[in-house]
Amino acid sequence: MDISKRLRTVASLVRCETMADIGTDHGYVPLYLYEQGRIKKALACDLNPGPLEKARENIQKMGAGEVIETRLGSGLTPVAPGEVECAVIAGMGGMLICHILEDGEEAAKSLKEWVLSPQHDMEAVRRLVHRMGYAIDREELVLEDGKYYDIFRCVPGEEQYGTLAEYRYGAGLLRRKDAVLWEKLCQEEKQYGTIAAGLARTDTEKAAERLTEVEGILACIREAKAWYE
Repeated sequence: MDISKRLRTVASLVRCETMADIGTDHGYVPLYLYEQGRIKKALACDLNPGPLEKARENIQKMGAGEVIETRLGSGLTPVAPGEVECAVIAGMGGMLICHILEDGEEAAKSLKEWVLSPQHDMEAVRRLVHRMGYAIDREELVLEDGKYYDIFRCVPGEEQYGTLAEYRYGAGLLRRKDAVLWEKLCQEEKQYGTIAAGLARTDTEKAAERLTEVEGILACIREAKAWYE
């Protein structure tokens, strides 16, 4: 299958042979794993009937119906606790991912691994992973079509980070001095530096408040870049 670099990376972090793809859209991740012979059972789940029907058509075209089953429903509700070992939750906002994990806590905690790829609010997702008794086993950062995508595999375990930079940018990426993250940090430093300079020239209370916020972000970026020294 010809799927995006982001989805290939998501699939690469799946280690289990049974999985649920939450918000499956067209079913690309389970179909890719099926084509590679890496899964024995998959649930392609989506809240919307339209994309799920498209996933069903793709499954039929590939002859994967005995392995991949489509299910309509919100978040983890279509998945019974213990039914599969892995959940992939990708391509949606970080706060929505947090909501799905919290609302489906019983099913979530029955899983051996989560593969998560929030589109934003990465810090909130990483903090929730730790609060729910999971550790981040592996992180990847992918640049595709000018956008950065955080993807991480979570497994049961006690873990806490000590700094804001680790939660915001990923301790695993910082520890291995990830080259893509370095590019992202440099880009963000330039972006927020320009914003800060503009705010400093604006004499309003609102601008002063925003400047304080932006200076905090810049301090976090510098903290993250110090890992590369």
